[in-house]
Amino acid sequence: MDLAYTLNTQTLSYNTKEKKRKRTKIEKKENRIAFLFILPPVISFTIFTIIPLIVAVMFSLGDFNGATFQYTFVGFDNFAKLLNPNSTYGSNFLKAIVNTLSFIIEVPIAIFLGLIAATLANAKGCKKTNHLWRLLIYLPAVCSAVASNVIWRAIFSDGGTASSAGIINTLFHIDIRWLHDRIPLISAIIIKNSIGSMGSAMILYYASMCNISKDYYEAADIDGANGLQKFTKITFPMLTPVTFYLLIMRLSGCLQTYADSYIFAAGDRDVQSIVYFIWNYGLNKQNYSIASAAALLLGLVIMGITILQFRFSNKWVLDL
Repeated sequence: MDLAYTLNTQTLSYNTKEKKRKRTKIEKKENRIAFLFILPPVISFTIFTIIPLIVAVMFSLGDFNGATFQYTFVGFDNFAKLLNPNSTYGSNFLKAIVNTLSFIIEVPIAIFLGLIAATLANAKGCKKTNHLWRLLIYLPAVCSAVASNVIWRAIFSDGGTASSAGIINTLFHIDIRWLHDRIPLISAIIIKNSIGSMGSAMILYYASMCNISKDYYEAADIDGANGLQKFTKITFPMLTPVTFYLLIMRLSGCLQTYADSYIFAAGDRDVQSIVYFIWNYGLNKQNYSIASAAALLLGLVIMGITILQFRFSNKWVLDL
């Protein structure tokens, strides 16, 4: 008993001395150098994230006049205007919300197409051509948003004459006003985003498939499992972490879409997204208060959706 007490006392005394030990000159120098390394990202985060966030909160709670630089505190009036469907701001913001939610349809479609493309690339019969296959599928993902939307706009062109008709109308001998009517325009955006996003999903799925141990499939072969059973019982469950990642990234990306409304839809009011609404009122009309309120609401929605996804991920994501 006395020996144990003595050992505990000596250990506590040793720990106390270690805590009180002064840092050497070398340690201080290393800390200063480490601080210099992390200083640029800290400054960048402060300038481009923290300060704009504080300013956005201030603008959303007031009425800021960009011409005279006058600021009047109005509380939550800007949020009330956005959430009131009878007001001009509210009706446009509600339409932007509906359009943005419509664009989200492309998320499961792109993930499903990417999974099919990765499965084909990983098939035994496609080993010789999978490099070309992956290149063709992934190619739209490396194009810039502006260039991609310009190309797709030409593909879905619906000119009045046969010579000015786009590839889709010409190829299928149809006459759909893709770029003028609301429903066809939203459908065209979903189609182009699904095809453009499937490449990223395919690459991630393919890399994950290549890392699945062959022992699982050998054990399944011994048990007499067929290809579909091996895919549903082994491959797909092992890919759930990738699916979870794609859902988070693609959902947040769709909620922040801008180029679709500005470039592909040429600013059509019937298909404006939430970010286009923010740009239109913030930079175009210089109504910074309404734009800041809309941006904060969008940020809160993205944060809430992400938290819910993490909250329920343990119910279906396989813990590897």
